[in-house]
Amino acid sequence: MRGGELSLRFGDLGRSIHFRVPRRALHVASALAFVLAGLFGVLLWQIGTAVRIYPDLLLQSRRNASLHKDLEVLAARKESLSRTVETEERVTQRLLSRFGLVEAPRAQTGLPSGGRLLEILFPESSDEGRLAADSWMLGERASRRATELRAATAVANQRLVALAKIPTIAPARGDFVSGFGWRFHPVLSKYAMHEGQDIANRTGTPIHASANGRVVTAQFNPSFGNHVVLEHSKGLRTLYAHMSAFRCKVGDQVQRGQLIGLMGNTGRSTGSHVHYEVHKGDTPVDPMNWILPVTLVP
Repeated sequence: MRGGELSLRFGDLGRSIHFRVPRRALHVASALAFVLAGLFGVLLWQIGTAVRIYPDLLLQSRRNASLHKDLEVLAARKESLSRTVETEERVTQRLLSRFGLVEAPRAQTGLPSGGRLLEILFPESSDEGRLAADSWMLGERASRRATELRAATAVANQRLVALAKIPTIAPARGDFVSGFGWRFHPVLSKYAMHEGQDIANRTGTPIHASANGRVVTAQFNPSFGNHVVLEHSKGLRTLYAHMSAFRCKVGDQVQRGQLIGLMGNTGRSTGSHVHYEVHKGDTPVDPMNWILPVTLVP
């Protein structure tokens, strides 16, 4: 090819064929060939790059699948923890209301603090971020509620211990034959103050402590016969008289409902019964006010 002429010859004896190609067309063809060569090079580079990063993409894909499964497991755990926290909240509220407690109000400030403030200022848009934020808040809520539940339980236990030392049950089964107040005394034959409640039944009927306490008296005297005195709390004492036998001794710690003696007819008595008194300080009070229905006794 010379000067824009292109010659083609077919065979040794063939006649040459001459083509005249404009120089401008040659320049365009050269430029086009250069561009095509460049594109082909870029394509080869892209293919080489893809071949190199394919293992990394495959590994990342597998990691994403594993992370997705982990997120599903975490979401299930979050739901379980949420149900646990809600249960603790219901138990705490019942515990507080059962013992007449009032939940302390939380201090309110102008701005949220900690993670809550960050969550408001920079909200998460991804599922992973929202799950992490929700889990953090749920953890804080669970921790706070667990602390409140422990405190409420401690206070409730203290209340139960105190309630256990308050007389709440009748000391024996039988007929309530003579109550608290003025009456004509069957032995002394005159009006006198009756400072307790008489419960009549056959000799040997069990007599039980009406509350937790300590035995401070277990002896005989002419008036009460064999009698027991229990010391409870806050100045409360109970007396059980006219027993036929003791089932406790001085210094014993007894529980509500524990057997402390047997009903009898000892001392100044006209029949088998237990004379039951409740003293608040040095003052006798009507025992019927301290005998609650069984359903109300803790």
